[in-house]
Amino acid sequence: MLFKHALKIATITAFATYFASQYSVQAAENPLRASVAEDATLMTIVGPKIDSVISHATYTLPDGDDTSSVLRAEEVPAELILPTNSSPGSSGDSAPNTLLSGDIVSGPIVGEIVIGNTFSSFCGGRLGICADGCLIPCPTIDWDRFTFFTGINAFTGPLNRGGAASFGFTEGFNLGKGFNCLGRGEVSAQFGLRGTQTNLSGSETTTSDRKQLFLTTGLFHRADWGLQGGAVVDYMHDDWNYNLDLLQVRTEISWKFPDAHEIGFWMALDADHGDSHTSVGKTNPSIVDESWYSVDVYTFFIRNTNPETGVMTRLMGGFTGNKDGILGVQLRAPINENWALDANATYLIPEEGSANDGYREESWNVGFNLVLYPGCKTPYDLDYNSPLFDVGSNGNFFVDRR
Repeated sequence: MLFKHALKIATITAFATYFASQYSVQAAENPLRASVAEDATLMTIVGPKIDSVISHATYTLPDGDDTSSVLRAEEVPAELILPTNSSPGSSGDSAPNTLLSGDIVSGPIVGEIVIGNTFSSFCGGRLGICADGCLIPCPTIDWDRFTFFTGINAFTGPLNRGGAASFGFTEGFNLGKGFNCLGRGEVSAQFGLRGTQTNLSGSETTTSDRKQLFLTTGLFHRADWGLQGGAVVDYMHDDWNYNLDLLQVRTEISWKFPDAHEIGFWMALDADHGDSHTSVGKTNPSIVDESWYSVDVYTFFIRNTNPETGVMTRLMGGFTGNKDGILGVQLRAPINENWALDANATYLIPEEGSANDGYREESWNVGFNLVLYPGCKTPYDLDYNSPLFDVGSNGNFFVDRR
């Protein structure tokens, strides 16, 4: 059984990422994609004398459209600019006190892109990580790959047994990393974690609070124009008046238009069921043994990410393997250079009507989160290695009885 699940996960992951990377159109002469393929990820440049950020900005269209692929930057001090026609000094000369090379101007950068460990460390200095030197070996963390989030969420499902919904807090992170050894440098990986703390005052059936842990990991490919997609594995641990562990595979494939619109399809497939030994009742509890599984979901969506404002919107609708309906909406909007607001809602419409205790079978999730970008990357930037999938949650991991 375990071999069967592992084979299904590996097959779906390999198919989704390879198919998307081979049949997408990349931006012609796009320095961002070129640098990703060469160095696995674009290293952001921030110097102690440069109060600016150089990062992804917009697209280059393959057919000579007026839109240009540029890097966004503030004005760079003139003394830090090295002209492109300057000749290197002799071996005996001291190194020039220059941080950047190329024709660098305020606004788009049209010169050479400088990538290297020397420049990438400046962002760490800006964050106060070993800024004044370290007496002991200090690990280097590329914070540009991370996003952190925290907020509130409310949800319900069959595990609530028709009682009050679960409400509480959530927090976690999502990490994306590019690989130059996979798919010609066009395949990236992601890993994320989410924790929830809800029912802090108990419920009708128990005095225990509820804690959940979600882990998400997988591969994906982002495109400028054409097919993009990937697959991840979601793990959920639910600790309430029971202990439950479940696993699902989530895949997504979409067609991305050059005007930032996108249409696609995502699905979630049950990979392993779990059994619970539940104590139901506060005064004279009874023991209930049940078997649970993650619901298979098949959903179509439309998504738009505005390259100017950084606002992402998504609408989705579909059905489940249990003949239920599903609707959802998501909005992510930047607040400033380091923070964004993420709001989402999902509703699973049960096949059972109100006359057949449908309220016991319905599932829904509402969440509001503040998202932190701790590195030099901002919520406005377009990043090939930014995680394609949200971390597993009660809005994309639905549970039902077997």
